[in-house]
Amino acid sequence: MSVRTEDSVKIIMEIDPRTDNISTRDSMIYDSDGDTLILAQTEPPVESSMLNEEVVVTYVVKEEGNHVRYGFHAVITDFLDDFQPEPGPHGRAVSVRIRSRPEPYNMRMRYRVQPSGKSGLDVSIHRKKVNVVDISLGGIRFSYDERLQLEANRVVEVSLAIGREVHTVEARIVRIWEKEAEFFKTELKFAAAEFRNMSRRFEEELSRKIREIEREKPSIISEV
Repeated sequence: MSVRTEDSVKIIMEIDPRTDNISTRDSMIYDSDGDTLILAQTEPPVESSMLNEEVVVTYVVKEEGNHVRYGFHAVITDFLDDFQPEPGPHGRAVSVRIRSRPEPYNMRMRYRVQPSGKSGLDVSIHRKKVNVVDISLGGIRFSYDERLQLEANRVVEVSLAIGREVHTVEARIVRIWEKEAEFFKTELKFAAAEFRNMSRRFEEELSRKIREIEREKPSIISEV
């Protein structure tokens, strides 16, 4: 890990795929032991209902004269009401268990765009085509039918046809929900997934395609 005691961190509590809201908290590292970190309780506080929930802990380091933000996934494992940091007064703290290796995390590049049918972007999950609602460098929201069985927190294989090239990437299903179709007596199924282990080639091609879609419909871009 590149994080140290007394480092400042920003906790990404949730990126809501339905409202595009980001919930973040500022904190600092009180202590670390292997894959366990003790973080200062935040304001507003991390609620006890978040126990066993996954968050992203991000921090900034200086590399070659530039400040670069990194992030890693972690699970909230405990709440400490009377923790004694060294040095410092007693205080409330949150214990988290690290779940992934740190990777560059650029929140300002997470913009969603809504591709049209003529955008040259086709997406399949487990070889079944889905309808893209919107997409960003961070992940994708889509609708799908009963042929595709999905569960929250499961990792799936996503294939993206960008032009003539097909890219395959892992994605974690963040959330699943249903919405009543306006003109049909049925429920439409939706899911949001977060890309994982992206290759540089995939990121470059997806970034290029997003810029193309931005130029097509600049008014529908939203930051997540």
